[in-house]
Amino acid sequence: MRTNEQRIELMHQRAAQINRENRDRKIRLIQAASLCGGFVLVIVMAFVIRSLAKLSVEGNIPYGMSASVFARNEILGYVIIAIVAFLLGISVTVFCFYLRKWNEERS
Repeated sequence: MRTNEQRIELMHQRAAQINRENRDRKIRLIQAASLCGGFVLVIVMAFVIRSLAKLSVEGNIPYGMSASVFARNEILGYVIIAIVAFLLGISVTVFCFYLRKWNEERS
């Protein structure tokens, strides 16, 4: 038979465990949303870059020449590449943290 102090201690331990589980669930949700949001932004930028290239270069872009779409407007190219690289870096970082935490939970 447990004493009242033991019951109270068990109740506090269970409450702390529930709080940790809720916090971990929120963190996982934020990580997953960040990962998905980063990938969506990168994919959207990949589709938008072609239309931005048409604004900076006159006429149609021949097949195989998409690497030189910013030949006349170098600053636009650097800005877009920097934004895409930053978003991809964030996505990969969040994914690595999520993967590490998942591996720790499994072991």
